Amino acid sequence: MKKLQTFSGFIFGVFCLAAIRLFEQSLFHDPLIDFYHGNFLDAEFPDLDFWVYSLNISFRYFLNTLASLFIIWIIFRKKNYIKFSLLLYVFLFVVCFTLFWIIENNIVSEYYMRLFYVRRFLIQPLLVIILLPAFYFQQLNKKTVQ
Repeated sequence: MKKLQTFSGFIFGVFCLAAIRLFEQSLFHDPLIDFYHGNFLDAEFPDLDFWVYSLNISFRYFLNTLASLFIIWIIFRKKNYIKFSLLLYVFLFVVCFTLFWIIENNIVSEYYMRLFYVRRFLIQPLLVIILLPAFYFQQLNKKTVQ
């Protein structure tokens, strides 16, 4: 029964992450989606209302973080893993958002790809893909040592 709950919770968490991605056009204001889908190296950078755009990126990061923490909790059910993950998510948000702000305020065509990758890290749930195997191997190592 517990395996069924874990599997169902995992599927629900992945569904939440997929729904955030699927409904990104209607949920979030992101003029850079169209910019990066075109020939952006020759295009003029779109005018961004930085505060509105920042709130949208922050909200999306927050939703992805909640879904990711839910997945980590469902699979491992360890408070230490959640605390570590939350601290890591907050730290990386501060670092990446600061980088995003610096690059966006000093944007020239040479920085388009830098902004793309920093933005991608902020809007995609990449960290959960790294944390899940890391925590799994952490658990394996604890069982092997005991």
